[in-house]
Amino acid sequence: MFFEDIEREIYDSTFDSVYSSLIDEYKKGELTIERLKVNIEEQQQILLNSFYEGETKFTYATATVDAHQYALAMIQRNEL
Repeated sequence: MFFEDIEREIYDSTFDSVYSSLIDEYKKGELTIERLKVNIEEQQQILLNSFYEGETKFTYATATVDAHQYALAMIQRNEL
């Protein structure tokens, strides 16, 4: 595998698992929109820090932030 393929696989698998977990928690009433917004802020800080920690960490953090933001958008649009 080339580095780009590995990076894409890390992103996709991270995004899918984080997004699914967030939606499951929301549907069970274990996650509120307010908590999700706080999580986004926390994950964005991790993303900023990961910029200096290497490509793999940065890719993982990017996927995590994207999954949180997408979950919030889908919840707010009532498109679950």
